[in-house]
Amino acid sequence: MAASKTAARPGSLKKYREKRDFAQTPEPSGRKERSPKSRERLRFVVQMHRATRLHYDFRLEADGVLASWAVPKGPTLVPLDRRLAMHVEDHPMNYRDFEGNIPAGQYGAGSVIVWDRGTYSLVEGDDPATEIAHGKIKFVMYGKKLHGEFTLVKIKAREGEHGEPWLLLKDRDEHADPKYDPADHPESVKSGKTLADIARNPRAPTWQSKKLAKSASRARRSPARRDPIPRPKNLMLATLVDEPFDDPEWLFEIKWDGYRALCTIEDSQLALVSRNGLDMLVRFPELRELRSAFASLPVVVDGEIVSLDAKGRSAFQRLQESQKKPAGLTYAAFDLLYADGADMRSKPLEERKALLERLIRDTDLVLYSKHVVGKGEALFEEAHDQRLEGIIGKRRSSTYQERRSRDWVKIKTGHEQEFVVGGWTEPKGSREGFGALLLGVYEKRGLRFVGSVGTGFNAKLLREFSSRLRRLERKTSPFVNPVVARAPVHWSSPELVVEVRFSEWTRDGYLRQPAYLGLRPDKPAKDVVAEVPVHVEP
Repeated sequence: MAASKTAARPGSLKKYREKRDFAQTPEPSGRKERSPKSRERLRFVVQMHRATRLHYDFRLEADGVLASWAVPKGPTLVPLDRRLAMHVEDHPMNYRDFEGNIPAGQYGAGSVIVWDRGTYSLVEGDDPATEIAHGKIKFVMYGKKLHGEFTLVKIKAREGEHGEPWLLLKDRDEHADPKYDPADHPESVKSGKTLADIARNPRAPTWQSKKLAKSASRARRSPARRDPIPRPKNLMLATLVDEPFDDPEWLFEIKWDGYRALCTIEDSQLALVSRNGLDMLVRFPELRELRSAFASLPVVVDGEIVSLDAKGRSAFQRLQESQKKPAGLTYAAFDLLYADGADMRSKPLEERKALLERLIRDTDLVLYSKHVVGKGEALFEEAHDQRLEGIIGKRRSSTYQERRSRDWVKIKTGHEQEFVVGGWTEPKGSREGFGALLLGVYEKRGLRFVGSVGTGFNAKLLREFSSRLRRLERKTSPFVNPVVARAPVHWSSPELVVEVRFSEWTRDGYLRQPAYLGLRPDKPAKDVVAEVPVHVEP
């Protein structure tokens, strides 16, 4: 199909209102809103809609309304997979909150859920309405399910075809996923419900006016109206970048050097779980007192278990020692996923952090992770001077995404990262246990050998680690490339993860001057890849 260059400019709700009887449908009548400045994040929503046929309504903020397309097969993360998108009437901005049932006999009758929502920014141009009118819009999505660069392009209709056909394409980038199917993710990002759940409750549309929503957020929600407590399978992770930067749209925090853990307190029951599902209360029973550290329950908080010195600095090696000497053991809280009956993940980061700070009681057990706005370079210099691991930059408007995102970035003061242990060498001379650990990172082909580490171990660590290794011993190499070693080699199943400091990567992709820092039982081995910094444009 050839591209068609022109389309109607978004900005009118006339057709939307003509098609609906607002005395019969729970849909909002809405009004055109004032357009934000072009440099600001624009909003989007994708609604799953079971009408005559199941389809997905794809809506982008443009000129104070939601420019809308019906996508029969739904959006995808499969690169360059062309999805038909039929351009339909503009919808009001408050339609992005609509979730419920449109009665029989009304336009679009059926069930609707908020399948995804978030913000987007333009790749080309500075006004989305103008780009749409020209028949093509390229944009980057920052949703809970959809991420990365997409293109919508108008095409010529086939002979006899009614309507205005477009194509929705996922562009090639780090967010592309050739196995992605929207049908595998049927839940609402707003309520956690499916279309079937909504259909079973035909009298209860979940849309409410902005005024009512604000009123409800001020008061404590009744149990019947509370959002379900989120139980994320993954935590939001930061992308490594090459240098610090200043930007008023970003806030910056110290990078904590500890165990990442999600804290959930419900009915006075506390769960403190690592990224790979370990119960951290078994390792640090002192943290059971967290159940009384927050002013409102239930609550879900993201943070890091750290061991602080007298100057308030965290170090991973001290944390390992604190399993028997828990002095300075603290939970550094930096994000809020749920509070006061509300799922906070779709709220801007600054709003989540402000509420988190108010919820933390006066206790030495929880430390609120403070931040500075815009001044990343100065904070990085301070972190470097204090010999801290680095800093984290976070986009102030970012939603909480259960994946690695460029809305969060990390800038390290040195080279430290996790590696998978795939074997060991025999010790030489009077050394006991093992000579060195064989290290690897995962790539597309499998586990790639990147070097060995033999420094950083005392006699006790050598004995303890040797015992772990022998339980995992196997006959074949887990690495996809040859292993270069100066002593006889033993192979192990790639399950153990260690943290290592090193001076640099060689041109051939091997570690130079590595030193062992500690065992990382909280990190899944399959997630360990070579952390190569990218450049970010502030």
